[in-house]
Amino acid sequence: MRKIITLTLWLGGITLLTAQEELGVHLLRDAWPANRTNPAILPSNKLVIGLPGIYNNLLLTNITYADLAVTNEKGEEVIDVNNAIPKLTNSNLVRENLDIETLSAAFRLGKISLSLGHALRFGAYFNYPKTLPQLIWQGNAQFIGQNVDFSTDMQLNGYHEWYAGVAVTPIQGLTVGARAKYLSGIADVSTERKRLQLFTDSVAYALTLDADLLVNSAGVLEYESIRDLRFNFDFGKLETEHLFSKNNGYAIDLGVYYQTKRWDFAASVLDLGGKIDWKENVKNYSISGVTEFKGLDVAQQLLDDSTNVGSVLDTLEQLYQPTETQNAYTTKLAPRYYLSASYTLNDTWRFGALYYTETYRGEAFPAFAVSAHATLLKKMLQVGVLYAYRNESLNNIGANILVKLGPVQILAATDNVLTVFQPKRTHSANARLGLSLLLGK
Repeated sequence: MRKIITLTLWLGGITLLTAQEELGVHLLRDAWPANRTNPAILPSNKLVIGLPGIYNNLLLTNITYADLAVTNEKGEEVIDVNNAIPKLTNSNLVRENLDIETLSAAFRLGKISLSLGHALRFGAYFNYPKTLPQLIWQGNAQFIGQNVDFSTDMQLNGYHEWYAGVAVTPIQGLTVGARAKYLSGIADVSTERKRLQLFTDSVAYALTLDADLLVNSAGVLEYESIRDLRFNFDFGKLETEHLFSKNNGYAIDLGVYYQTKRWDFAASVLDLGGKIDWKENVKNYSISGVTEFKGLDVAQQLLDDSTNVGSVLDTLEQLYQPTETQNAYTTKLAPRYYLSASYTLNDTWRFGALYYTETYRGEAFPAFAVSAHATLLKKMLQVGVLYAYRNESLNNIGANILVKLGPVQILAATDNVLTVFQPKRTHSANARLGLSLLLGK
């Protein structure tokens, strides 16, 4: 449990310092990374080479890093979970997406364009109730006589993505594109069943745990005992060990793009039918049934530095020893949908709007955005601003810049520029950096 919460704090910390929806880049029609959001959108050049780039997106609901990190009497910054607990609700989410794009290319053959590339994709999803940190940091005395649900849903994974795409222009102004993806899994840990309910008797203070929990792992968790739980996952690590692993799957991207003299329209669906079958180094840990024991405020004593901790761990290990199996399992990718339009006013100004949505582990993540872009310095510089509704908030102002120096195209973009000025007080952070070579017209 402490490892999970430490991971949550770690995600909040490093992402805010660096800063799955990507809005502003989709409306930069001339940028090569826009092709990642719609396989029918490509630069007009004969040859495009995408050099290494990075995209990162964080969502942290209800609390911010500033709620967790407080200054003590000595002037030191320390983590104080009790300070953040009052701001939590019944459902609290930490979500992180990191894409490391290594190399890609596209070339035109008349009305046909072919593309291919590789990227590493990492994702973290942690949905927890307020009762979870309450039990861990404040104990279960506050819940005497209550049946407390602290079920938690999580998924942490990483995989290589190899893709090949084709875009065809059957008539002037209309382009239709498709991209096939081969997915090679690096590692995964995820909950499949997640029910955890604790009842504290008001008379004898007996604890009753009603559990139906199944955690799947591929190369991540090693459980020997409560005292010996190892978690091994390098989030964001560049590696070649799993370029083509036995944990594999597929996904498809589809897109359409239509242009007139002033208007253009685009629609796409990404990761359609996407899934990974985990078959290698798989372990499943399950706990089920109703168990009762008496006289222990377990949640509090597990973190207390006292002589009772050892006996509590011994008791827990006897009562809650999980069942271990090695059954293959499947995780699904969330399909993502884009619908957008833009209007070119003159040689300088262009305005756009888009709608985005995805559903991940039963939860919907919609977004709306409007944008304005200015093309300056003989088309060498393009700057844009974005205003968006995302993550159930209207407090999202984005900015992007696209620079062309001969064949070199440099992109920097964020959908939430406020993170730069208040990194510890924001609920989301988002950034993309990219470098491309555009050759031939």
